[in-house]
Amino acid sequence: MLKRFKSFFAPKPPVTVQDPEFGILTNEPGSSLWGGKFCHSGATIRFCVGGTKTVPDDELLRRVQNLIARLPEIERIALDFIRSQEPDARNGDFALYSINFLWETRPNFYALEFVLAGNVDGVWRVEFDGDVPTHFGRDD
Repeated sequence: MLKRFKSFFAPKPPVTVQDPEFGILTNEPGSSLWGGKFCHSGATIRFCVGGTKTVPDDELLRRVQNLIARLPEIERIALDFIRSQEPDARNGDFALYSINFLWETRPNFYALEFVLAGNVDGVWRVEFDGDVPTHFGRDD
């Protein structure tokens, strides 16, 4: 009886869906955000898309697929933007960390996040509207 009672308060396992392109996508508990991974240039890159608590948004997943097809170009634009905004980062060795398409109502708005070699705690983010970088930020 106690075991059954405790089960009502135990954390629920994350909701997952199987996507034909990306494999298993996982819902962040209590949110409408979905995470997945893909391989790019030998590295595993994370991505996050919006949706509902039960399914990711199909259009945002298509946007991720389209961006991956053009990733070297968009990655170069993002890194050029970081270096133009932060001169001390000009010679930094950046690695792509994640791609985020979070809002169904703004499907052209997305962000690329990078980590800098030797600074594993910092994330450098470039936000885009279409193919135009609009904002640079850094989280420590």
